Amino acid sequence: MCGRYTLTDLSSLATRFGLFGLGEPADDPRFNITPSQQVPVVVGTPEGHVLRLMRWGFQPAWMPEPKRPPPINARAETLLERPLFRGAVARGRCLIPADGFYEWAAVPDSKKKRPMYLRLADGELFGFAGLHVGGPEAHETCAIITTAANEVVAPIHRRMPVILDPEDEGLWLDPAVTDAAAVLACLHSLANERLEMYPVGPLVSSARNEGPELIQPALDL
Repeated sequence: MCGRYTLTDLSSLATRFGLFGLGEPADDPRFNITPSQQVPVVVGTPEGHVLRLMRWGFQPAWMPEPKRPPPINARAETLLERPLFRGAVARGRCLIPADGFYEWAAVPDSKKKRPMYLRLADGELFGFAGLHVGGPEAHETCAIITTAANEVVAPIHRRMPVILDPEDEGLWLDPAVTDAAAVLACLHSLANERLEMYPVGPLVSSARNEGPELIQPALDL
């Protein structure tokens, strides 16, 4: 599961993802991105990679208004089994730029959970593998693909978002590639040594909180 993430380095988006055009402007640095918000998404076009703003929560235009929030995650292992996502694997692949994400770890002998922040060991931007679709009233919506957790994440959660290897991003975004088998091989857990994790304070647990203090290492261990 991936339900909160960060995108704080907006100045490097164009260079990192080879953007042909921004499409829609990126927002201010964000330290607590939550479902249903508008998020920057990279999509492939015949002209090149462009950045668009989409609502985080996968809701095709044909879907009746759901009683629950639309899904924010899609399981890599079952993408082709679910009609909701099957078409997007061929024609709706995208990257969701980020520089970190949060997960909550159980606290021993307590019902409380401690927020943990995960990022690349080198601190660089990365792209979650995502799917997008045209939603109600022509608004585009998206979801982050998840897979089995690697050894860094496994102690706190069974799932983790798919962080694409940079060499796979071009294939994933290529609109000319519609063969599912060709792109599904890109969806795997990140190598353990590329990811680091540390505890942060409880501020991130409220969607109302924002700012760099949310990713500061917690000292009360």
